[in-house]
Amino acid sequence: MDQDDPIRLTRGLESIIDAAASILAEGSLESTFDEMARALETIVPFTSLAVYSTQDHAPVLLPVFAVGRYVDETLAGRPPLQGSIAGQVVRTRTLVHYEAAAPRESVYQVPGTPDDEPEALVCTPLIAGSRVLGTLNVWREGVVAEFAPHEVELIQRFATLAALAYDNARQRERLSHQARTDELTGLFNRRHFHERLGSELARARRSGAPVALMLLDVDDFKAVNDTHGHPVGDSVLRAFAGLLGDAVRGADVVCRTGGEEFAVILPGADAAEAVAAAHRVVAAVRDADVGPSGVLTASVGLAVAPAEGDTVAALFRTADDRLLEAKAQGKDRAVTG
Repeated sequence: MDQDDPIRLTRGLESIIDAAASILAEGSLESTFDEMARALETIVPFTSLAVYSTQDHAPVLLPVFAVGRYVDETLAGRPPLQGSIAGQVVRTRTLVHYEAAAPRESVYQVPGTPDDEPEALVCTPLIAGSRVLGTLNVWREGVVAEFAPHEVELIQRFATLAALAYDNARQRERLSHQARTDELTGLFNRRHFHERLGSELARARRSGAPVALMLLDVDDFKAVNDTHGHPVGDSVLRAFAGLLGDAVRGADVVCRTGGEEFAVILPGADAAEAVAAAHRVVAAVRDADVGPSGVLTASVGLAVAPAEGDTVAALFRTADDRLLEAKAQGKDRAVTG
């Protein structure tokens, strides 16, 4: 061991302690990972880093974060629990350290990465309480492909902090998701709808891009509940939510705002795109075999900002007035202007 290693280890441990507050203070998973990677790189320089997560009853690990080389390839890979270094670390709860010339006991290699590039790897488990959350993988690739013993120990110590930060961030995101999500349909709820519409309108004012708002109502839904009961009604609402999600763009924000009331925010959609989307949704609901009688229809009111309102209240009022007009005209239609 280099005689300076104990000094480097002590300094590294002090740096980990200093980094703890900033890492644990991050709110989202993404920002937590970013801060983890930034902090570790100042303590133990690396060329690549990845975090792999265990999945309930799944035979593979899921890459949830990667920086450095081969990021796309790393995020696309799925190391098996049996037959990969990360899987071995999860199963044994024990750090693995390979130098460039060392033979690998596990044969898995991230697809698309070179098999002849020298690389040193430290893979350590992320453990919170009694649970193995995944692994922290740290590489040095290229000419200087080695980790000193004190660096391996620092990575292992850092993984203790990383596991706590990862677990905390996951719990915060889970609670945040629950607060923003409708329990029955899995769509965003009314609270998130108002917050998101406000943020999209603010972004549109800065950029000059349009934003469309579609308000929807399941026609004659009360009769479904009265005739067939609330469990059947709940099933209809879940099916409608699925239809709605399939009929709009991936970037559109689909929300349940009330009992049988729904809304879709269409960022960047101009009037022509929004009108086409509204009619497409009505047709998709009409053509689907949904509901106890196999016939379900919807009414839609549409408004586009900024021409028809540039505040949440104004845009909502315009779309709501048109929804009421669609109902008055006989339902199963979109009123778009």
